[in-house]
Amino acid sequence: MKWTRKTFSILPLFIVLASSHVVLMAQSGTAAALSGTVADLSGAVLSDANVLLTFVNSGAQRTIKTGPEGGFLFFQLSTGDYRITIDAPGFASETQQITYLGVPIRLHIALSAAASKTEVTVTATNSDPTEPAHVDITPEQIDRMPTQSVSSPFSSLITMTTPGVSADSNGSFHPLGDHAEASFVVDGQPITDQQSRTFSTQVSLNALQSVEVREGAPGSDVGDKTSMVIVAQTRSGLDQRKPHGEFSFTRGSFATSTGSGNLAFGSAKVGSFTAIDALNSGRFLDTPEIEVLHANGNAENAIERFDYKATDKTSLQLNTSLSRSWFQTPNTHDQNALGQNQRQTVVSFNVAPQFLHTFNDHAFNQTNFWVRQDKVRYRPSDDPFADTPAYLQQGRRLTNAGLRSEFTYNQGRHSVIGGIEFKHTFLAEQFATGLTDPSFNSPCLGADGAPSPITTVTNPSQCVAAGLTPNSAFLPGLLNIDLTRGGSIYAFQGSTDIKQVALFGQDYVKLGNFKIDLGLRYDKYNGLARNHGVQPRVGFVYSSSPLHTNFHLNYSRVFITPYNENLIVASSAGPGSISAALGATDSAILNTGHRNQFNVGFETPIKYFSLSGEYLWKFTYGAYDFDVLLNSPLTFPTQFRKSKIDGGLVRLTLTPTHGVNGFFTISHVRSRLFGPELGGISFSAPYSNVARPDHDEGLAMNLNLRYQFGRRGPWINSSYRYDGGLVAVAVPDIPTALQLTGDEQQQMGLHCGSVFATVSRPLRSCAGPIAATRIRIPPPGTENDDRNPPRIAVRNTVDLSIGEDNLIHHENQSLGIRVAVVNLNNTKALYNFLSTFSGTHFLTTRAVTVGLRYGF
Repeated sequence: MKWTRKTFSILPLFIVLASSHVVLMAQSGTAAALSGTVADLSGAVLSDANVLLTFVNSGAQRTIKTGPEGGFLFFQLSTGDYRITIDAPGFASETQQITYLGVPIRLHIALSAAASKTEVTVTATNSDPTEPAHVDITPEQIDRMPTQSVSSPFSSLITMTTPGVSADSNGSFHPLGDHAEASFVVDGQPITDQQSRTFSTQVSLNALQSVEVREGAPGSDVGDKTSMVIVAQTRSGLDQRKPHGEFSFTRGSFATSTGSGNLAFGSAKVGSFTAIDALNSGRFLDTPEIEVLHANGNAENAIERFDYKATDKTSLQLNTSLSRSWFQTPNTHDQNALGQNQRQTVVSFNVAPQFLHTFNDHAFNQTNFWVRQDKVRYRPSDDPFADTPAYLQQGRRLTNAGLRSEFTYNQGRHSVIGGIEFKHTFLAEQFATGLTDPSFNSPCLGADGAPSPITTVTNPSQCVAAGLTPNSAFLPGLLNIDLTRGGSIYAFQGSTDIKQVALFGQDYVKLGNFKIDLGLRYDKYNGLARNHGVQPRVGFVYSSSPLHTNFHLNYSRVFITPYNENLIVASSAGPGSISAALGATDSAILNTGHRNQFNVGFETPIKYFSLSGEYLWKFTYGAYDFDVLLNSPLTFPTQFRKSKIDGGLVRLTLTPTHGVNGFFTISHVRSRLFGPELGGISFSAPYSNVARPDHDEGLAMNLNLRYQFGRRGPWINSSYRYDGGLVAVAVPDIPTALQLTGDEQQQMGLHCGSVFATVSRPLRSCAGPIAATRIRIPPPGTENDDRNPPRIAVRNTVDLSIGEDNLIHHENQSLGIRVAVVNLNNTKALYNFLSTFSGTHFLTTRAVTVGLRYGF
């Protein structure tokens, strides 16, 4: 795989573009934590003014002088209270009290000639109209929001705070109608691979300072997985003159225990932040039954961030992390009866140096390097026939190395960013599998319409002679790996690597009340498929002074690439290929795709609230999804001809008032896939010409209210979540439901009148009214894969947490207590059912957690 000179011929164009102007805030996470200008009352800028920043918590101070245009920048601040004092010869000094919440603050300070000293209080907000539609998750929300997934709290936090997110099991979430088109940017390091618990390990909340979730039109600085860009900043030890940290321990339902600790210390030049946490739970993953069967697991994380301020203009940062998790794959009743004992381990590490250089008071560069790896091992039971419906063993390793350099500059009415990003991903895949359930791919159906377990019949033509009926769903290609009918275990091992390069530039031009966003991005992908794409990004913002409202309109062209998980197997094709050996109905190499996206929206403050709204349309050619092998945890990416997604998002945020805080979100997202499938492996029946995938959700709502008693008193946090239900493609009608096993029927709550299906007594016919309590099955003759698909039933959940962080307080030490209740109303509901991505999983039933916390 070679890179030619032509590949990089566009590089000089971007360098010229990037070096012509500047921006104060880059969209990818490179941002001045605190910046501004100093001027006199006439508006004339003041150079060489002294700017003193004091961190109130520790008394640490930083001092700089304003540049020729009166500007100043402070980077790498810890969340908390600050005091900024401005002094200039001939002018009165001014002091402002600032609360920094992890969101960049931009100030304009005017000094008077009077001899008096003025003082103002400022709270961080982020209303820059160049920013896309976004949600700022504050340190308070990170710390106090109850988590509905003990093993993936970061995903749960995003789901519970952000509109347009469809909740799925095991830490998965579907952003804005897509399967997993989300990117994480951690201290400037981009991560585009899937971060749910079964694929990788997420960043620990224990290490996070702030999170911004960007849902609007993507800037040119981000590419590939752009439906949602999650920008996280970790905590720093800079300015912590006295060691500062906390230790906590919790114990809760399902024998769940957690222990965590963090420590920050340092000066204005050197800082160290260390975070360690561990978890052990009897319900580590979401289970396919209400009862918890075979679901133990544990996880350990260690994170170290080291900061070194070499000069006033140059800073170095090193992020390192190591994570390990071990967990059992939860069993169904049928699997538990056989003694199934499948387990998985995930080991991840990350090493990410960062270089930050300030050229002057309004220009800077950030360069990131990284090497990270996810190593996944899936272990079968000791007895292959204890695993049902299939024996499965898997090993997968994903290693990603790369660099990203971004330059920002601000001049007059122009704000420009420009940069380059290179990633090299190494993939290694190994797995073995074989069918162990004679009913899973039976050639015949019994008298009751269910698949026959008779193993002597291997062809539908033999069914009539045996008194059975041919099974139209039988896949003859699977006969070779059907261990119950003389087949053998299939084994595979392979590796490949993928190179990606991107060049980008963007200019925000201010023209009175208008701002024009002109961006261009170029991506080249060199993997199992090879392609490139030029992507214009254009936007307009109008600021209406009478209405105090910003209106925006954007168009984005996005170059998208396949998911890396099990990509090698999924891209096999032809006679003798892996897909043919596994009995796939079709397969082909996954290629790149592209998307045309349109966004329109607004932002406005309303006295005690701020209101934002967004509507989006995404037209994708070569859209991706996932398919699952044999109802197992082994999943493969697939590709469809195109998809159409549209949706509306609204978020109402309450301005903190007398201790009350909160927000309300509501969203509607419609997702449609258009066949045929173009790439990947498909084990399920072909999609209709147009169908809703199982990440389409008509309506979702979040409501969060928080109250703080006094400055250091007790607090209460309550959350309400409404889910309209994901599409359940496996049960389009009642006849299909009647063919399921008793276990599967009782999972969905199938009942004939007042008689409910059980594990041992499935329903095979019903003369009266028949329905399911946990799935909405369309009435006979009304099912439509596009306009009226089956769905998971509507669910409502309430979470509650109460705490007193200063139960005992002495000087800088404190002891606190917390109680959290997840699913307070004890809703017994499904995330998904026989999903083509992940199978069947229930929400956790009511779970109570009690914790102690010591801070110093």
